[in-house]
Amino acid sequence: MNFLVLVNEQQKEVQNFVDESNLNLNKHFVRNIISIRGANYSTQAVEKTVNQSHPSLRKNAGVAFPVEVNYQERLVVIQEVKRTYSRILNVDEVIQAIRSAVLEEHGLQIYAVVLLKAISLPKDSDGKIDRQTCQKIFLNASLDAIHTWTVNPQQDLQQLQADVDALLENIQMSIQQTQFKVS
Repeated sequence: MNFLVLVNEQQKEVQNFVDESNLNLNKHFVRNIISIRGANYSTQAVEKTVNQSHPSLRKNAGVAFPVEVNYQERLVVIQEVKRTYSRILNVDEVIQAIRSAVLEEHGLQIYAVVLLKAISLPKDSDGKIDRQTCQKIFLNASLDAIHTWTVNPQQDLQQLQADVDALLENIQMSIQQTQFKVS
């Protein structure tokens, strides 16, 4: 009888270990996925795209994560800048390069870009970038940033209106050309 109790206890310990391992694996997997507008994106793929978007950005020194804005998940990028660029950095150029690269490669609009000095991203005890801490300090606006860019909804609406107007003009010109060819 004691042998059965011992085996049962060992089974429970093994099952608990397996459950905890799977839970930790799932937590790790979920942290590495960004879900925006019902589609899933790899944080590492987005971060790699950001790293390669401009020569002033430090390799493997950035983080991408979602934040909820007006009930929608939006993408935030925090990225360190190389020391050699700190005095000559054209922030508008860098932010445009990041936004364009992420839009082209992943079809994602960025909500915010934060540029940081080299070696200033929070890291965990293993020396890895601490994604959760980055998200918390972004939400608390407590980052010591070189520059922070955030979407300006009014500017976005103006750009959208300009894009729609240009598209409408192109359609009208195509219709006129088609009518001219037919007659």
